[in-house]
Amino acid sequence: MKTKLLYTILLFSLGLNLKAQDLSFEKALALTLENNYDIQMARVDEEIAENSSDLSNNGYLPTVSASANYNWTYYEGENRLITEDVSFDPNNSYNYGASVSVNYTLFDGQARKYNYLQAKGNHKLSQLQMQQVIQNTILELARVYHEAARLEENVLALEEAMEISRERYARIEYNYEYGQAKRLDVLNSKVDLNTDSINLINGIQELENLKRDLNYIMGQEIDQEIQLDRDISLGKTILQNDVLESSKSKNLQLRLAENSVDLSQYALKVSRSSWLPSLAANAGYQYAGSDNPNGAFVIGSSNTGPQAGISLSWNIFDAKNSTKVKNAKLSLASKKIEKQSLEQNVKSQAMNAYSTYSNLLFVLQAQKDNVNTAKDNYQRSEESFKLGQISSVEFRQAQLNLLNAEQALIKVKYDAKNAELQVLAVMGELVN
Repeated sequence: MKTKLLYTILLFSLGLNLKAQDLSFEKALALTLENNYDIQMARVDEEIAENSSDLSNNGYLPTVSASANYNWTYYEGENRLITEDVSFDPNNSYNYGASVSVNYTLFDGQARKYNYLQAKGNHKLSQLQMQQVIQNTILELARVYHEAARLEENVLALEEAMEISRERYARIEYNYEYGQAKRLDVLNSKVDLNTDSINLINGIQELENLKRDLNYIMGQEIDQEIQLDRDISLGKTILQNDVLESSKSKNLQLRLAENSVDLSQYALKVSRSSWLPSLAANAGYQYAGSDNPNGAFVIGSSNTGPQAGISLSWNIFDAKNSTKVKNAKLSLASKKIEKQSLEQNVKSQAMNAYSTYSNLLFVLQAQKDNVNTAKDNYQRSEESFKLGQISSVEFRQAQLNLLNAEQALIKVKYDAKNAELQVLAVMGELVN
């Protein structure tokens, strides 16, 4: 009775997934690119870097400023002269003025030029970093999606195995009632049925957890029901030479390293610019005036007119500048060494990824043959079991052999697809 109740609960749990929304990998990818939180933050960072690389943010435009003032004073008192003291009545005095000025740096030792190129390089860096975030997110999406799809297929296989075990248990129990089976056979078949039931429950639980992770990656509601597409395409023609050549020019890690070298070169040139003089120009127009009725001689004034000037400054000696240049050179040398190291590392990654992918394609074909052999063996064993020619234990072994072969095939199929994506990532073609 308990076994039937457990079986009913399992079927109900599986039935919930039948009402779920179909979700192909392509649709999951589109949702991820649009809604994934890491990708959204990377896009914001890229936009900030783009704004920072604008000419207006790097000293290529003049600065314009304006100012105005107005002061009022109320006072009374006296002026003491040599001959006499002269009192003056309470009165108001005023001071006022306004000006507008334009300032522009004509030359600053080319620091402005290389700061601008650095800002452009940082923008490119943020673009590459965004592509790297997208690439890593795609790989994580593929891993979780394919693992969830594998578990869906695994759950179906476990469901089928439990159904076989249930029928086997019912048959042996029936035979036992008529004296054609031993009590030990009944107990063994019941243990096998319970084991298959537990495996199915654990499989369903693991699948539900993984689907919640998948919804998070896609930026969807965590509890949204989804049904995955288990039909994947494999066998894309990828040649080892193509992998190696593409990884040299398109690999994102290498492109990031090249960008770091460029930024270090710009930083070195910026530090050297401090050895050169800087030249600035300014121009403006101002108005100023005052009104003081109690003045001794001048009771008011006003003046207006333009003004212009040019200034030159040169920091002839500063020991700190020499240290900055030395450190910039060392930083550049370090980045070049890092790039050389990464070139070898990426080559190793490319060869390993291709080797793994090629081996999994071979294993995939071998596992297909294993499943066909296991199916044939199971069918023969099932007929022999029904005719009483083999024992229940032998039939159970044939059943497990088929289940293990099917699960191995399911796993290697998705492993091969993930390996294919890893190859494309090393080649720098996954984001495209």
